[in-house]
Amino acid sequence: MSVNEVEREQAILDAAAELLCRIGYQKLTMGDVAEAVALHRGLVYLQFKSKDELVEATVLRELGRYAQVWRAHLEADPHAGSVASVYRAMVHTLTRLPLAAAIVARDEDVFGRYLRKPGTVFERLPQVSTREFLLRMQEAGTVRPDVDTRTTAYLLDALTPAIRATLPTEGALPADPDRPSADELLATLADLLERALTPPDGADLNRGKTLLLAGLDQARADMSTETVTQEEVS
Repeated sequence: MSVNEVEREQAILDAAAELLCRIGYQKLTMGDVAEAVALHRGLVYLQFKSKDELVEATVLRELGRYAQVWRAHLEADPHAGSVASVYRAMVHTLTRLPLAAAIVARDEDVFGRYLRKPGTVFERLPQVSTREFLLRMQEAGTVRPDVDTRTTAYLLDALTPAIRATLPTEGALPADPDRPSADELLATLADLLERALTPPDGADLNRGKTLLLAGLDQARADMSTETVTQEEVS
């Protein structure tokens, strides 16, 4: 693609991302996107043959940004390498990328019936279960060897919606005075995880950090492969 085509594609993706967060998949039209970037609708269709193709490209780009911001936070965190550091990075990243938060949560308000369509990008991207993640961290020496990873994964998965519910969202109702902020919840959760999971002799944070960064790099590579595949199909 020429420079102008790349700039046009990015502008279309920017508009699609903003509109998805604001009005959702159900109401989104290619005409809305064209109007947002002051282009003829035909030029949008020239770049993306359908709304679903546009949504997929938008999701893939956002997930790439999600991995990039998460990686930068882990690299800057002096205590990166523990399970708690993963949750610190997650909250830090999701508060800055509202569309990524909607993707991770499979938000019905944003993606609606797209989530129930067969063969979407959500189905194709590889997933790492919480238990598999804990087992890898256990092998890296950042989680005690006697930790019940199955039960711990179940508890963490149950807590994840509560974490997301504390994230600031545009147009949200006034905060419940009994609900902690994202920072308060994260501080308490991190303290609990450090106390419950850290080996008696201390966590091998260097190995844990190496493992986490390698996982993020692999995720970004997988998303790049999906993007290339999508372009070849197009």
